[in-house]
Formats: sequence, C-alpha cells, structure tokens
Amino acid sequence: MKNYKKYIFDLDYTLLIPDWSKEDDFLRKSIPLEEQEEFFGKKQLILNKYELEFPKYDFKTLSNYFKSYGFSVSEEVIEGWMIHNGETIKDQLVDGVIELFDYLKANNKDIVILTSWFSGTQIPRLKRNGLYEYIDQIIAGEDAMKPDLESFKLAIEDTNKDDCIMIGDSIKSDKIGAENAGIDYYIVDAEHSIRDLLQVIISDKDNTIHLVKKK
Repeated sequence: MKNYKKYIFDLDYTLLIPDWSKEDDFLRKSIPLEEQEEFFGKKQLILNKYELEFPKYDFKTLSNYFKSYGFSVSEEVIEGWMIHNGETIKDQLVDGVIELFDYLKANNKDIVILTSWFSGTQIPRLKRNGLYEYIDQIIAGEDAMKPDLESFKLAIEDTNKDDCIMIGDSIKSDKIGAENAGIDYYIVDAEHSIRDLLQVIISDKDNTIHLVKKK
C-alpha cells in the first residue's frame, strides 16, 4: 500500500467495541434523585448538542452546559464519571488490531489515537486492552473534538499530509474530518474491517491503498 508514515485511529467502534452498561451507575449515586429520570432521558441529546456548539470538552464547560438544562452535574461529578467509565467499561478488541499495530510498529510507523471523548476514560481502556504501549500520541476530547479541523491538525502535527491516513468508523467525524484536513482515510464498516486493512497493507503489491470512500 501507499507508504504512510502516520496512522491516525479513532477508538470507539474502530479499535474497541465498548459495553457502556455500567456507565450510569456512578451518575445515579451523584445526581439528585428527583432529576434522574429526565437527566437520563436527555443525557445523550445534551452531549450531542454540546459537541455541535463547542470545539472541545472540559469539565467546567460541560458542567455549566448540563446546568443550563437544569441538571446538577458538577465538575467533580464529571471527573468521577470519566474515571468510573475508564474502570468499568468492558471492551471487545476488534479482530486484527493487535496484528495491525504489531506490523505498523515493526515498520516504524507512527500510531495516533484521535478520540472525541475524555482521556480519563479512554487511556485506561487502551491500557487494559494492551494497546497503549503501541501509541505515539493521543488526542482526546479535552484537546479538540472531531471533525473540527484543530483535532486533525494536532494529530498530523508536522507530518506531511500525504504521509497520513485516518482510520475510523464515522462518516461525519472521521471521513469528513479527514477530507477537510486534506488526508486520506479508511472507513471501517460491515464490508471493510481492520483485518481487511491489515491484509491490504501486507499484500498490496502495487504500492497503492484501496481506500474506502463512502458517498
């Protein structure tokens, strides 16, 4: 395949398939009982709106944003929530990830994680699943969120754009973000897996990657 220097990976549903079922356990102990039914009904919607309105996550801004909807979610609660998630999320490691990372590092490639969620949750998961030792850089939500151009600039740094590729599962965050940043991309989906990408890298004889570009 094309001789990329830097491989930029999304985390959730690209490298790890998370089980979020214990996420709310901490919040149920930390948010007033009378707010909980409405809070849990609106939590994801509020987070989705936050990501449209702000360029990055931070505890204070997110706390104030929840408070604007009438919910008592302090900075300390958010920090504890992130730690709890990092400790309790059970992940399924996507098939082929370790082999791909082994191959990339054996060939002196840079591996970057570009995730829009807090590092306090993501780093423990990377460590627990044996991926952290491979990674050269982590750009998380408190740095910048995808598809904001700043997040891709932080991931690319001083590497030539032609030497970078984004690997992710999201059209909105990964494909569009990569296009706006001017780098190649590979979209993981039902027909194009991480193991498929590994096989393309290893077996492609004409030095060209067959990128998945959804319309």
